[in-house]
Amino acid sequence: MQVETARALIESIVYKPEWDMEVFDHTNRFESAITVKVTYPALETNRDMARIGYPIQNRPYATFPLMIADMDDTQLYRAIACIFLRIEEHEMREYFRIRSTYWAPFHPHHIDGIKRWNATQNVPAEITSLTYDLQFGIA
Repeated sequence: MQVETARALIESIVYKPEWDMEVFDHTNRFESAITVKVTYPALETNRDMARIGYPIQNRPYATFPLMIADMDDTQLYRAIACIFLRIEEHEMREYFRIRSTYWAPFHPHHIDGIKRWNATQNVPAEITSLTYDLQFGIA
């Protein structure tokens, strides 16, 4: 896939309100590479903000390099979907807190939170992609 093709395909993607993507040609550094910058709405998630209900909005961003040479359109769409999942997971780990201290056991900005998250990635093992998708359709 060419950079301009990838850019056009990515620019056609619609996701949540106020989720914006920019595509940058990164071929001057790596062959067949782009960088995708995703800016999205969020809330300040520090402990003090958690205690009072997250009243402050912000717009963080994250950048992701992609090697696109051997991708087709469906593979590129899946790569972007995986980027969205990584962002959603990152934000969830910031919001996930324990009362009454509002400790964030998996906080992605703290080394102990990163280690704790990585050490427990296979728990619970019964939640696989298939069973996870099925849960949304079973009453």
